Order: sequence, then C-alpha cells, then structure tokens
Amino acid sequence: MATILLVDDNPDIVTLLEMVLNQQGYQVLTGRNGEEGLNLLERSVTKPDLIISNFHMPQMNGLDFLEHVRESPRFRSIPFIIITAAPASQWQVQAADLGVDAMLPKPFRIDLLRNTINEVWRQGDGDHKHN
Repeated sequence: MATILLVDDNPDIVTLLEMVLNQQGYQVLTGRNGEEGLNLLERSVTKPDLIISNFHMPQMNGLDFLEHVRESPRFRSIPFIIITAAPASQWQVQAADLGVDAMLPKPFRIDLLRNTINEVWRQGDGDHKHN
C-alpha cells in the first residue's frame, strides 16, 4: 500500500482528501504545516511514497517545506505536489526551481488529483503507480 503524507492547515480539506485517498487504497499521514510534515518524515519508519502539501500554512509554508525536503538526501526523491488557492505568481517559479513535481490549483476535482498523482509517479520510477 502506498503512503501519502498530506500537509494542510485546513481541517476540512484534510478530512476530505484523507477520506478520498483512503478509499483509493492509500495510507495517509497528515500534518497541519511544514514543521509537522518534517517531524512526520523524520519519525516515520518508512518514507512516504508521495507528499501533497498546501502552499499557505502557518509556521512553515509549503515552499519552505518543499525546500527542506529537497535538501534532505533521505527525502529529496519523494514526489511532491503543492496545492493552493493562491494566484499564479513568483512562488510557482520558486516551486519549480526547488523541484516540485506538480502544482494543483484549488479548488480541484478529485479525479484531477488522482490523475496528477498517477502522472507524478509515471514521471518518476513508476514503482508507485496506483489506480
């Protein structure tokens, strides 16, 4: 079973996505900001197969979280998707420069999220493809 680390400060989004991802057969770990996401990564016995993170969060936003993940030799290869309601701006260029695998604007349809997850895994090594 593939594991997804979901990091978002909106409990409604977390509840919805966790339910949908569980129904699709994923194990989901959740955090409320980048700091919690990093703590979950450090404490996990096995690293997640994918990270989905909101952009705007307190304490540590999604870009800073992405930067920490990409700087870590242990975690840098984990595919990373940023979701946000923020308009297109400089942060998207920064995210691309830091190695984000995909960016998904909110609101989004669940089928678009599923397709994005599968596309990110196809771009990688293909070992995590899940339908």
